[in-house]
Amino acid sequence: MQPRHQHLPRIGFIWAVLSGVFWAADGVVLGAVFVMTPFAAAPVVAPVVVAAVHDVVTTAWLLGFSAVTGRLRRLPRSLFTRHGLVLCTAAVIGGPIAMSGYLFGISYAGAAYTLAISATYPAVGAVLSRVFLHEAVTRRGWAGVALTVIGAVVVSYAPPPGDMPHFYLGIAFAVVATLGWGIEGVLAIHSMQAIEPVVAGTLRMTTSALVYVVVVLPLAGGLGLFRAAFGQASFWVVLLAAAAGAGAYLTYYAANHLVGASRAMPLNALYAAWAIVLGIAFTGLQPTVQLVAGVAVTFAGAVLVVAGAPRSGDQLDEDEAILPPAVR
Repeated sequence: MQPRHQHLPRIGFIWAVLSGVFWAADGVVLGAVFVMTPFAAAPVVAPVVVAAVHDVVTTAWLLGFSAVTGRLRRLPRSLFTRHGLVLCTAAVIGGPIAMSGYLFGISYAGAAYTLAISATYPAVGAVLSRVFLHEAVTRRGWAGVALTVIGAVVVSYAPPPGDMPHFYLGIAFAVVATLGWGIEGVLAIHSMQAIEPVVAGTLRMTTSALVYVVVVLPLAGGLGLFRAAFGQASFWVVLLAAAAGAGAYLTYYAANHLVGASRAMPLNALYAAWAIVLGIAFTGLQPTVQLVAGVAVTFAGAVLVVAGAPRSGDQLDEDEAILPPAVR
């Protein structure tokens, strides 16, 4: 009889794929907000304010989930530890820095280029995981990472329409998001040596939301727009996007805990392809040869990453690893 823990890596891969689906849904829904009141009237500061509203509402979803599953009391206990402080650092890098860069990239360079560049963050995560977490990455795994990145670029690439004077600034912001999310994943892995994934995800989003409201919005002059967003029709759109975002963070952190950053990140980065698929289903996007080729390359890369995954670190505690674990 095989031990029960042998099925956990498979579950981790499933969570990683689902995290990409959730994140793609989050992005597709969130993309509609920029042309709605009150954000359309303030295009310069709108990306920061949308990111802040998104993270505040996502935090509310995660706190509600933690309360229902009996984890709420663990948050302060986990926060005031060394691993908790590392997680807070990951939250600032992956939230106000990377998420703002991501939305500014969309605003200045367009969604296609920003998705293509940000989806290369697994390469950053794989390198950092190898250096700092000593995760083994096989040649097949590295080839899979490369194919996943290439596929994401092929899927998302499209020439920018019209005059885009700030295009290269948008590309720079997208690179910021790429580096931030790669670093966040590695720091989160380190933190989850001592903090349960659901608690870690909730602490991450709570920290990000607080930094946005207390530091970023006052400095950016966006508090007025932030307050104006609540009660508008656009808020309900953000509420829906944030629900998908909450699901993305829960499954992403669980996947990183189960199978490691170098394997979870490439599967999560399939969001570049899932965003196109959801666009076809819900926004009338027409599939192209470029789309089909990109999805095929990305899928092949994801298969190589999973097939090349080493097995030595797969023995994890079932009660702590599965999302959602039993309420204790």
